[in-house]
This record gives sequence, C-alpha cells and structure tokens, in this order.
Amino acid sequence: MLALTINGATENVADDSKEEAMKRYWEARQQGDRSARLVVVEKPPETDPDPPPCPTAPGVISKVAVERLERQEEWLKTAGFQVPPPIYAPGTRVKPLGDRNFKLERQRVEDMPRFPDAANRVIQAIANERRADLRVELGDIRMGVDGTILVDDQELGLEVDAFQQLAVTAGFGMGTKYLTTACDAKLRAVNVNEQLDGRRREAVLRVREDGEGQRSVYAIVTPTYSVVDTDHVLQEVADELKDAHTELVYDGNGIKATALFMPDEVVDLAAGDIFKVGVRIETDDTGRGRVRVTAVVFRNRCLNLILIGEGAVETVSAVHKGDREKILTTVKEGVTKAREAVGPFLEAWGHARTVVVDIPATFRAWVEEKKISARGAKERDQVVEVLLAAWHKEPGNTLADAVNAATRAAHEAEGFGADWAEEIEKLAARAILVPR
Repeated sequence: MLALTINGATENVADDSKEEAMKRYWEARQQGDRSARLVVVEKPPETDPDPPPCPTAPGVISKVAVERLERQEEWLKTAGFQVPPPIYAPGTRVKPLGDRNFKLERQRVEDMPRFPDAANRVIQAIANERRADLRVELGDIRMGVDGTILVDDQELGLEVDAFQQLAVTAGFGMGTKYLTTACDAKLRAVNVNEQLDGRRREAVLRVREDGEGQRSVYAIVTPTYSVVDTDHVLQEVADELKDAHTELVYDGNGIKATALFMPDEVVDLAAGDIFKVGVRIETDDTGRGRVRVTAVVFRNRCLNLILIGEGAVETVSAVHKGDREKILTTVKEGVTKAREAVGPFLEAWGHARTVVVDIPATFRAWVEEKKISARGAKERDQVVEVLLAAWHKEPGNTLADAVNAATRAAHEAEGFGADWAEEIEKLAARAILVPR
C-alpha cells in the first residue's frame, strides 16, 4: 500500500490508483511542495487500533525519537563516527525554535546549487587561469627589483606562498620572513639571486593567469609531484554526488566542498538527532596539501538546533605522488565509501524516492558500466528488457522505482541464474546510496 502526502495531508492510496498517485506526487514536487512524499507502507491489520505517533511536547522525551536515536547510534558505531553527545537527555523533544531552525536549515541546503553545477563553475574558473607547469633549474631563475622573476625569457609574478616555497626549495627558507617583510626590494633581489646562482636542482613552477592577462607563479613543487588538480577531482566525482546540494568554496589554491543531504522532516526532532549528513572533499593544488575525502554527520546537541556536533570519517587521504589515474580512481572510490558510511541515514530518510532519474537510461547505464553482468551486446539488450518489463509492472520516475524494478527482476526473471539475481539485489542496495 502507498501513502501519499501533499501539502502536509496524508492519504492512503489503493493498489489500482498507484499511477494517479505518482502523477499527483510528481506535480506537487514540481510546484515546490517539498513536503510531498510517496512511500510504501505496510497495511496494518484490521484489528490494530493504534494510531500513528503524534508529535511530543517540547522538552519531553519522545519514545519515537529515542527509538530512532538507538538505530542512529548503531549506524554511527558501524561506520566509525565519533560525534559529541547531546547536552540534554537523548530523545528530548526540541522547542519550537528548534523546529523553526530545522526548517530554515532545510531551506538553506535546498537553496544551495547541485554538486555538478557548483563543480562546473570551479572547473571553468580554473580553465580561465590557463595553468601551465614549467620545469626549470633553480639557477636559471632571476628575481627583479619589482619582485617578478625571469625564467626562459618569461617575466612572471611570484605570489607570496610561491616565494616561500622557492626559499625552502633553494635552502634559504629561514630568511623568508626577513626577505618578504623587512628587506629593501633591491637588496631582496640581490639576496635571492645570490642564493639561486649556480643551483642545479630542478623544480616545477606552477603558473596561472589572472583576469587581466598577467601570469604569475602560484606554487613551486618538485618534479615528482603528480598533478591531480581540483578540476580533475571535480570532474571525476561530480556524477557520484549529482543528487546532493553543495557548499563549495574555491580559494585559488583548492576547494573545501561538502555535498549535503537532509530529510524533508523529522518526527519529534530531538536532542541527539543526526539531522544532516554529507561527503566532504578537500583539495590543494600548491604542493602543501593532499586530496582528502570524509563522510560527515551533524548532530543536534540542544533543544534549539543551535549547538551542533560534527563527526567525520576519512575515507581517502591521497598525496600527490605516483600515477595520476590511480590517484583519481582512489578519490572516486573514497567518495563511494563516504556515501556508504552515511547510507543508512539516506535510506531511512527515503532519499532514493526524491531522486528523479531517466529509468531506461539508468538501466542501460547499469548494464553498460557492468554493474549488472551480461555477455555480449545481445544479452545486454535482454537484461535491459527484463528490467524494463519489471518496471512496467510498478512504474515510477525515481531512483527508488528503478531499484524496486531491479529487485523484482531478480526474483521473477528466468534463465539468468541465482548468482545473477544476487548480483542485482546487491546493486539495488548500493544504488540507493550512490545513484548512477
């Protein structure tokens, strides 16, 4: 049986009215009703007199919340999260301000750009920088009185952080503070050129262009540095996080991006609730950092949703060494693992029901990307047809509908074997966490 919620009102849907209910749900979401939900519920026995739980009064411990927090604690423990505890008894219902702050935060997250949109803006910004890497010997660099450097007949600006790296690489890092703050410009050039003269050590100057066409060195790294820049990382993981809204800050050196997920509502929101989860990605293109991926959870610690505790589990910490493609593959796998760490929350919040997908294209992608086994083009087509046939028996346009069709096919399709059915069920469970 289905339960349809529109504009805060919930009604049960008869089996012969599913398609109409799906249409009404989709229209409500398109019109901006973020509370609209369409969920599968078990039909209660005719003799069951218990009504659904009602919201608990503020400041009172909610049985519904306590049971929810017990499940959340198990999920946190399994994934390895360490989150500060609430300062009130777990399950204590929040005050009205807490409910209002939840709605405000939910709207704030909803107003953020989708991850691919935010990523594409940064990718374009980096493309506009027209980056280039110049491999040189330190002894071939000459500094001018104006602070620029001359390399292979190119006059380049030298950003402050890059100058510090130059000093460390050349072996006079202890004098950096004096040279940048207290030294006369002409004397600084003399000092630096004297230090660099005759040095045969190789370095890589990372160069970029500002909005006015001026080129400057923004980083200096060793020749063994593997270039896995922010735009490369974003291109690799954008599809993994296409269903997330995103906080993303690019500071010219790298990003801190958090792909966020929240439920539409929480019954009896309480002290101790995990009310928001995400996947965080951090990069640094200057040689002073690494690519890090973490799963993050946010806990309400008080009765007003003001004191927030954060827990994180790192899934990738990749240094810029070795094969570039392997590093990118590791980063992508780290994003998948981070999503899996917060996956129980996404599943409990019905996230898959909110992700609209092209069902036939999704099935085809699962097969083409070998998420579902098929031998040759002919069998790939047969598998897609089997999935579509299962979907037509219970149609819909969300990721959850695709998953439901896959699990139905696993049980009903003939001629593919038990291993194939088990493979599909595993894919379906994973697809809820990481949509393709």
